[in-house]
Amino acid sequence: MASVFKRVPPLHLLIAFEAGARHASFARAAEELSVTPSAVSHRIKNLEELWGEDLFVRTGTALRLTAAGTRYLRSVQVALDTLHELARPEFSKQRARLRVAIPPTFGRQHLVPRLPEFNALYPHIDLELHLSIPFLDVKAEDTDVEIRYGTGRYPDLKTTLLLNEPVFPACGRGYFEQISGNTITEASQLLNLTLLRSPLEPWRPWFEAAGLDAVEPATGSLFNDIGLMLEAVASNQGVALVRQAMARNWLASGQIVRLLDIESASPHAYYIVQREQAPMKPEARQFVDWLLGLDW
Repeated sequence: MASVFKRVPPLHLLIAFEAGARHASFARAAEELSVTPSAVSHRIKNLEELWGEDLFVRTGTALRLTAAGTRYLRSVQVALDTLHELARPEFSKQRARLRVAIPPTFGRQHLVPRLPEFNALYPHIDLELHLSIPFLDVKAEDTDVEIRYGTGRYPDLKTTLLLNEPVFPACGRGYFEQISGNTITEASQLLNLTLLRSPLEPWRPWFEAAGLDAVEPATGSLFNDIGLMLEAVASNQGVALVRQAMARNWLASGQIVRLLDIESASPHAYYIVQREQAPMKPEARQFVDWLLGLDW
């Protein structure tokens, strides 16, 4: 039986395929599922690789099913309808509660906007979100899933990397104009600017990547929360090291502007952590698998 289930595609791939086929548009499917069009496209590509055939013909912005896709859609719709029926109150088991601890900025920028998709996939799971404090690892007791921001090295804890990105310097639009940001072409020029500090995103690794023999700034505003630092950047208080995923909305709106193309690896990332040998509740495993399948 186990070998049979290995061939069953993940549910979120099937849902993306059905929505894309029904709308004949990845963009409209993405809107329905509260994800990005690229996420829908990525999931369907994964499904096609698992299935071994092209399911869609893509010509420019037009999208239509192949013959194999049409046959497969009928089976997928029957399967999803069956699952929907099983979710009705007369079939459903007792509702499950899942307590999740998350860092503040990760929760606001990444998790909360994607929750409609998880809720649609698992309507019987009631999520409780609790904030954890990076580095201090302060969180509500007895959470089922914990996401930590840090080095990933925690005694007696098993870690799974969730999200890691390089960092780059950026500032607010007003500050960019004030310093004539277009003239900033050398990393050394940043040493004469106001550098915002945070133990969560230290400057020293970036200085080294940029070939600068400079120490960690010892003066200036210090932030122990990435979200607060991003707000300070957007309000033109100086230059900070940011990540594309965390600053995406500000960068897209033009409130925050990137300085230089130099990037560096951060010593910190987002990890899913759990106690060694501790059993994971089924709903916790579903949540973790869903997280790991997201297109960040």
